[in-house]
Amino acid sequence: MSAGATTSSGSRIPTLDGWRGIAILLVLADHLQIMLFGGPYRGHEYLMCGQHGVTLFFVLSGFLITSRLLEEKKINLKAFYIRRVFRLMPCAWSYLLMLFIVGLVTGSAVIGKDAWSCVFFFRNYSPAYENAANMRTGHFWSLSLEEQFYLGWPPLLALIGRKRALGLAGAGILICATFRFFTWQHYAHPIINQHSEVRVDALLLGCAFAILLGHTRFREWVTRYSGPLFLVSLPLALWYGFRYQILIPAVESLLLAVMILCTSLNPSFLPFRILEWKRLKFVGLISYSLYVWQQGLLFINHSEPYGALFLPLVAILSYGLIEQPCIRFGRRLIAARAATPDPEPSLLGAQ
Repeated sequence: MSAGATTSSGSRIPTLDGWRGIAILLVLADHLQIMLFGGPYRGHEYLMCGQHGVTLFFVLSGFLITSRLLEEKKINLKAFYIRRVFRLMPCAWSYLLMLFIVGLVTGSAVIGKDAWSCVFFFRNYSPAYENAANMRTGHFWSLSLEEQFYLGWPPLLALIGRKRALGLAGAGILICATFRFFTWQHYAHPIINQHSEVRVDALLLGCAFAILLGHTRFREWVTRYSGPLFLVSLPLALWYGFRYQILIPAVESLLLAVMILCTSLNPSFLPFRILEWKRLKFVGLISYSLYVWQQGLLFINHSEPYGALFLPLVAILSYGLIEQPCIRFGRRLIAARAATPDPEPSLLGAQ
């Protein structure tokens, strides 16, 4: 949900902004129903599409982050984490600061101990319940899960290489899906359904497909059959969406990964062009700010819709005044580090 639609070298991966636009619209549609109706519109649970949107974000993140890392001859973990910090933290921490200030001004319990789990990204585990005092940080569960993934996956990829990493991703997907299947009744409840052990397979599927793209035959085969693959995957994915479940099966994540791959490899195919629609791409471009700020604005007064009217403006301002300047600063910092010789090797050489 946080990754941009360009690679580390600046080359753009087609259709990804469009997919991110779809993902954030699914999340917003879910939360708007909760705000306006207290649940799904007229009781139709399949309209609660937020979990599907977040899963789409997870698959996209795994795919894009791995694609970026594999472009580098040698994975630069320092540069990666600098990019992540300046990409994610300023917007997220600005939102948390806003909640703290609003709480001080109004004297209301807008944020409490949940602030710590948001700042240090373990909100998908703590607190173990939702109430009026912490509901405005509930969406940080997905940001926390992604941050936990960023701490583990890139070092592993750098350490063991793409071939072993593909096997590791496959094993992780299988273990997560099997564990979820046998513990479904336990985890199919709010809060605990956000734990990493039952959601990480969506991220790993994106990682696995990014690695597979490095194989020429696989890439050529998917490109050749992208149309039929997409047209088969789409109705199946919609069927899983219709069968609403609070946990997302691995098959749905796999179908989403296949569709993302098809559209990114063959963006000129006529049905895929909707993902390059300018307005949808713009929504995708500001999707991170939309996601971070929506929980506070949509639930300003529980059932009052007024905050939703300001959400687009706040997201655009956040993207322009927080996200972009911080991203540019991070890039300049990485460039400065690359241009500055490391004194340690020269000292060793002198010895």
